[in-house]
Amino acid sequence: MVLYLRELARNRKSFIIWTIALLLSDVLMMFFFPTVYDQSKSFNEILRQFPEALASALKLNVLNFGDVLNYFAYVFQYIILFSGIFAMMFGAGALSREEDEKTVEFLMAKPVTRNYIVSAKLLAVLTYLVLFNIIMAAGNFIAFEAVKKESYSVNLLLTVIAGNFLAQVTFAATGFLISVFVVKSKSVLSVSLGVVLGTYFLSIAAGISDKLENLKYLTPFEYVSPAVLVTDGRIEVVYLIIMVCVILLSTALTYSFYNRKNITA
Repeated sequence: MVLYLRELARNRKSFIIWTIALLLSDVLMMFFFPTVYDQSKSFNEILRQFPEALASALKLNVLNFGDVLNYFAYVFQYIILFSGIFAMMFGAGALSREEDEKTVEFLMAKPVTRNYIVSAKLLAVLTYLVLFNIIMAAGNFIAFEAVKKESYSVNLLLTVIAGNFLAQVTFAATGFLISVFVVKSKSVLSVSLGVVLGTYFLSIAAGISDKLENLKYLTPFEYVSPAVLVTDGRIEVVYLIIMVCVILLSTALTYSFYNRKNITA
């Protein structure tokens, strides 16, 4: 419990900055909806003129800017991108930070196991991801109520938020595994950005060409695409299975490799 609370305190400032920045960006964009709604016919006409491949890649071909949920889906796809970076950095920095800041010797001197260390850090990251999505859900609900022109499905809003949470946990678990091997903070940032942006561009590539369609199975952004979720109302079972498998496998490998790692203080 002590290490868990220490991790919460250690990452509190970063969590607050990321949460405020993404929440404000999201809510401010939502407050443009009344203007977009008034011009929705023009916006939809412009979208129809986009090249089919580009519209498909960005999921613009399934959106109607005269609907608040569809507009939210367009805005939130970018929030998912940056919240993925946030989660990946939290996960990738969890274990590596101790070695980079030379505090691992202090930890190892305590009567705790390596499994305990990993568990406490995992729980701290998971706590912040849960809080982040609760705050995003509350902020978006308030924004929806302020700008809506007609009724909307709260369940669909929560489905998109839940999708974001699952994508974040997937990235965080992958980051945890990476943190066993990557120690330097600069390397953590580079790897985190590389993985998240790489999978984001895979998602775009999968939508551009039918020949690249199978790439969608390699990117969480395809699993939880807001445009698809507000249209279908659910996450595909195959995507849920992939995310759960990645999370469980990454977590198990993190415990295994960290227990066998020759840690340098």
